[in-house]
Amino acid sequence: MTAHARLSPSACDRWSDCTASVAEIEKLRAEGRIPERDSSQFAAEGTVAHEVREMCLQFGLEPYHFVGETISADGFTFVVDDDMSRHLQTGIDWVREHTSSPSVEIKVDLSPWLPGQFGTCDTGFIAGDLCTISDLKFGAGEPVDAVGNKQLRLYALGYWHFKGRPAVKSVLMNIDQPRAGGMKFWEISLEELIEFGEKMKLVYADIAAGRVKFAPGTKACRWCPVKDQPEGCAARNKWLLDMIVDEFDDLEGDEPKLLDASTITPERRWHIVKHAAEIRAWLAKLHEDSLQAALDGNPDPGSKAVEGDLGNRYFVDTKKAEALLVEALGDEAYKPREIIGITDIEKKVKPGRRKQGHPETWEELLKLVDRPPGKPKLVPADHAKPALTPLADAFDDLD
Repeated sequence: MTAHARLSPSACDRWSDCTASVAEIEKLRAEGRIPERDSSQFAAEGTVAHEVREMCLQFGLEPYHFVGETISADGFTFVVDDDMSRHLQTGIDWVREHTSSPSVEIKVDLSPWLPGQFGTCDTGFIAGDLCTISDLKFGAGEPVDAVGNKQLRLYALGYWHFKGRPAVKSVLMNIDQPRAGGMKFWEISLEELIEFGEKMKLVYADIAAGRVKFAPGTKACRWCPVKDQPEGCAARNKWLLDMIVDEFDDLEGDEPKLLDASTITPERRWHIVKHAAEIRAWLAKLHEDSLQAALDGNPDPGSKAVEGDLGNRYFVDTKKAEALLVEALGDEAYKPREIIGITDIEKKVKPGRRKQGHPETWEELLKLVDRPPGKPKLVPADHAKPALTPLADAFDDLD
């Protein structure tokens, strides 16, 4: 196993914490159970967005110049539309406000910290004593934070090295995620960046020497392919199960007992709640695998597969059903008409760079748009939003 071959910046959250995952993934790849390159429509869309951004920053173009163009990536084909153009514009404008000559899609050498490893830096530039890295994340599903971002710190190290290690004082890292939180920033000193690089050196040395351990966690496991194997990841399975049961070794004796919610400490309760999404996804995967095993004739001990409840009713011939209903009920055969949703209205009515739209109607409609307040939700204590004031405290303030 060659450690440097798999220590990519994009997977740093995994391999820097769960160092044993590197060899485990290598083994599964060698067995043909994990593909060398895993592409998806979402990833391909991001590649297209990166290509448009690169062309704009390299040649002084605007995203709207590409509207209507067909671009292919990773076996998928996309037509650049007004939405992609609009989403890319803010980040491109921000880069241009700070530099007229950015480095774009630069391959940076990380060998001083991770021997043999390279990365591709979306955008970088140095102005005075500030080094800036800007990284486009076009995904809409999961917000990516700039604060503490290991991938960006590796890119920053590589870009600083690429530029000849200039005597800058600070490094500004920007996540440009237009469909999930917009522009996000984190600034650290050059000394802090170099210190991070030294830590990555030690991680590399441990992996190369085989001094590794499994360390499941939210970030480490998020995109790890080991957990998606039929048997899952043993370390992660134990980590999740230990959260919700008192003790668990095996099922030779009594079944494990779920924790009594009334006796859980606040610290452990929050630990469980914080990982609730992972626990739910894990349980769903277990159920899926257990059902498939039963359908394959190898049911888990104590289980069997049976025919489920009937699905929803539907007309096998909708045209004929419609004719019969209209004959019997007239207009009552149809649902009441309703206007299209606000998202569709925005696409059809809002004016854009390449479409006239209906500007006067759009301005009047904006006056009629409102949103209900969000329901309270739990987040980590270091979340940027201020904490809600308990109702009792609010009444105390009125005294």
